[in-house]
Amino acid sequence: MTDDLNQQLRQLAFRKIDQIIQSFAGEIQAESVPVIHEFFDLYLEDNRLLQHLYQAYKENLPSLNLHHQQDIITYKHEGAAHTILFSNKQFTLDEDSYVRLLAYTIEIMREVLPLGSIVELNPAYFKPDSQLESPSKVVITGRFIGPKGYNSYFPYVGVIYPVGEMKAGTQIHFTAPLIKRVVQKGFSDGMEEAFVYLMKQEFIVEKDLNSIEFSNHDMKELQQEMEQKAGDV
Repeated sequence: MTDDLNQQLRQLAFRKIDQIIQSFAGEIQAESVPVIHEFFDLYLEDNRLLQHLYQAYKENLPSLNLHHQQDIITYKHEGAAHTILFSNKQFTLDEDSYVRLLAYTIEIMREVLPLGSIVELNPAYFKPDSQLESPSKVVITGRFIGPKGYNSYFPYVGVIYPVGEMKAGTQIHFTAPLIKRVVQKGFSDGMEEAFVYLMKQEFIVEKDLNSIEFSNHDMKELQQEMEQKAGDV
């Protein structure tokens, strides 16, 4: 990610942060708003930190200490309150606003792999042939795929390497956490960066969509569809 794209995504992330704060105006205390801005100003580019904070919510952890350089960031969960402490400051959010702020900022700042990239998917989630010893390699053929009837999108779609799309319906939709290893990155230039920015602006800021990994409802619905298709085979 170039410095120019990184700066553009930072600006886009703060647009989304303000959008979320306004939508939760009745739940977020006014004095917390500048503290929230300061937190993301400091740590927005530390995607690993934000993902750990989101995972702490998913695992229902009562507390968690994280490090960013010399800083210590503490997460506390008690009842419906989710609190983050940093640099002798803190803010508390309800579950919905906490989840939305982290999920959207994670996805905006997360790197998007170019077309043609080859990745290995985690075999714990995707292993079409149980006889294969190594993880399956997938060539990314599309990004930002919004299935009909869903309020979220798939960051990636691809085909199995080296077979390709031998027949209709053999494409694989997947999310960033399912990527175990990037084998080879595809070509990227200024047009690619412009595309990534515009798609994140359209999907995340304007349409209020996020990666399907952050939607429990859509993930359950997707699982039911996959089980139904398997039963029809």
